[in-house]
Amino acid sequence: MTALTALAEVPGPRGLPLIGNARDVDAEHPVESAMRLAKEYGPIFKLSSPKGDQFVVSGAELVDDLVDDSRFDKLIAGGLAELKSNGEGSAGLFSAETQDPLWRRAHNILMAPFSLQAMRDYTPMMVDIANQLMEKWARLNAGEPVDVPADMTRLTLDTIALCGFSYRFNSFYRDTPHPFVQAMVRTLDESQTRSRQLPVQTRLRVRAQRRVEEDQAFMNDLVDKIIEDRRAMGDEAPTDDLLGRMLTGIDKESGEGLPDINIRAQCLTFLIAGHETTSGLLSFALYYLMKNPQYMERARAEADQVLGTAG
Repeated sequence: MTALTALAEVPGPRGLPLIGNARDVDAEHPVESAMRLAKEYGPIFKLSSPKGDQFVVSGAELVDDLVDDSRFDKLIAGGLAELKSNGEGSAGLFSAETQDPLWRRAHNILMAPFSLQAMRDYTPMMVDIANQLMEKWARLNAGEPVDVPADMTRLTLDTIALCGFSYRFNSFYRDTPHPFVQAMVRTLDESQTRSRQLPVQTRLRVRAQRRVEEDQAFMNDLVDKIIEDRRAMGDEAPTDDLLGRMLTGIDKESGEGLPDINIRAQCLTFLIAGHETTSGLLSFALYYLMKNPQYMERARAEADQVLGTAG
C-alpha cells in the first residue's frame, strides 16, 4: 500500500477521460514535450494513457539509479514491445528481457567486437563513409541548405552496416533513402502509435497492420540475404566483424552459438537502435559545435591528431 500510495502522489498533468494525457504530448515532437513537462512537474512525472499510467524520469542521477541491474529487471513495454518479433530467440539485445537466456549468450559472444581494439580496427571503414558525406557536402553550392539529421542517418546506418556486416547501403549515392530505412521508419512510427492505442484500435487498423507486416518481412529478408551471402563465402568470409562473430562465435558459459533467428534479430537491433541514437547525437553535436567555435577548433585539432590532416 505504501508503494502504491507513493506512485499515486507522483505529479503530472491532469488527464482527460479515455484519452488520458494524449493532448499533453506532441506526437511529432515527443522529446520536446517530455522536456517541457519535466520543467513543469519535476524530474519524475506521470502520464496517463488508455493502456495505463506511464512514469517518465529525467536527469542523470535518477536515470543512473534506475539502470542499476542489481535492483531492477529489464521489462519490455510500450513502443519496444511492439517491435519484438514472435518466436523463441527473436529478441535482440535491445528488446530482450532480463530472463532471456539468449541475452547473455549473445552478450558474451559480442563483447570482443566492441573492444577498444575492435573500434580502432573499424576506423578505416568509418572514415570511408565519412568521406562520402564530405564529398556530398563539397558538391553543394554556397547557401544551399543541408538536412543534417537526414545525412547523419545515412552516415550512421552505412557505417554500422559496413563495420558490422561488410554490407554497403550506399545511401549517399541515392536520391531517396534506402528502402530499408523507409521500412524501418514506418515500423518505428507505427510502434509508437500502437503504444498509445487500445488493442481494439490496433486491430481495426487493418491497412496499417498489413503495411507493418510487409515492412518487417522486407527487413527480415534483407538481413537473411546478408547472412546467406556471408555463409556462401565459406572460408573466405570475414570472421572479425559483428556478423562473423555471431556466425562462428561460441559462448564459453553455455558452450553454444547463436541460432540464425537470433542472429537476424541482433543485426536488426544494431541497424535500427544503433543508428538512430547515434545519428541524433551527431546532429546535436554538430549544432552545438557550430554555436561554440572554440570547441569546434578543439574537436578539429583532435581529429587531425588521431586521423591526420587532409593536406
